[in-house]
Amino acid sequence: MLRFIHIIILMLGLLVCSLSGMAQAAGKWNIYRIDGVDYVKLNDVWKYYNFKPKQGRSGFISYGAKDMIVSVKPSRQDFYVNNYRYILSYPVRTTGDQLMISTIDVKKLVDPVLRPNKSTKKEAIGTVVIDPGHGGHDAGAVSPYAREKDCNLAVGLKLKKLLEVKGFKVVMTRSGDYFLTLRQRVEIANRTPNSIFVSIHHNSGRRAAAGIETFTLAPQGTTSPFAKTRRFAELEGNNQDRENIALATAIHSRCIKSTKAIDRGIQRARFSVLCTIERPAILFEGGFVSNPEEGRKISSASYQNTLAQSICEGIVNYNDVISGGLRRTNKTGSPRKGSNSIRINGSNTYRGTTRL
Repeated sequence: MLRFIHIIILMLGLLVCSLSGMAQAAGKWNIYRIDGVDYVKLNDVWKYYNFKPKQGRSGFISYGAKDMIVSVKPSRQDFYVNNYRYILSYPVRTTGDQLMISTIDVKKLVDPVLRPNKSTKKEAIGTVVIDPGHGGHDAGAVSPYAREKDCNLAVGLKLKKLLEVKGFKVVMTRSGDYFLTLRQRVEIANRTPNSIFVSIHHNSGRRAAAGIETFTLAPQGTTSPFAKTRRFAELEGNNQDRENIALATAIHSRCIKSTKAIDRGIQRARFSVLCTIERPAILFEGGFVSNPEEGRKISSASYQNTLAQSICEGIVNYNDVISGGLRRTNKTGSPRKGSNSIRINGSNTYRGTTRL
């Protein structure tokens, strides 16, 4: 109980510091408490980014600047950026005639997505830890069309070769058909300095279920829609929330664009492989082996190549943004050009000037 109280006090202290910084940067943002959650007016957020009303996603309220359009809907957790889907930690609410968004979503999702070059830590990636899910006696999802463990490994090995050409070091949690515990996978990442962690999976569900989804750890103080119980010891989050969502954005948007798959969104979860990791990390679900059409595609070398190439491009883009001007060279010795923003749907995200 004392530990839980300490966690809550720490969370409140961090929130006060964050909101103070936001208020200084954006003028005066009033905070509204709704069902125990802190919210701010979306109009204040749009003003901060110099967003104006725009024609966007059908049935949604949209704002943006230049070629960037953000769409939201009252009472929904769907948050679209150039039609790529994110799931907010809390739904957009309505107070009077004002739409409200939670402060934690502004801090941990909106700003890192719109301004990754300002919101993330500046450190070039040294190593990519690729984690092909399942293996050995744990086949993962199985259907007449594919076995998940085989597809995960195939994509992972293809990705390894592509990343090495780009000049990255690569560590595989497994490079063959054998079993590792979730703890072992996390330990490999945590002892690999200056790294990111990409766990590759494929999904299973109803026969008609289809599409790609990417998961990051739910931010501190929030729970997961996939959690059966709310265990407060698991609500601490980690220090990479901003980097997690920026990495997910870079990879997810490229995979949706290249595969034309249904976009199931960038979501938050408390999967064991994400909970105690000390590196920027995502869990990527490349499609449903249980879907006849998608299952056959997932088992094909051409689709696996497409996924691997898209994930590689996302990692390169993420690294260029968060490196803060640091440069890598590829195997030919040619310097890589940097970038200030993660590309979504072929367009740069909005470039702000003030860090939240």
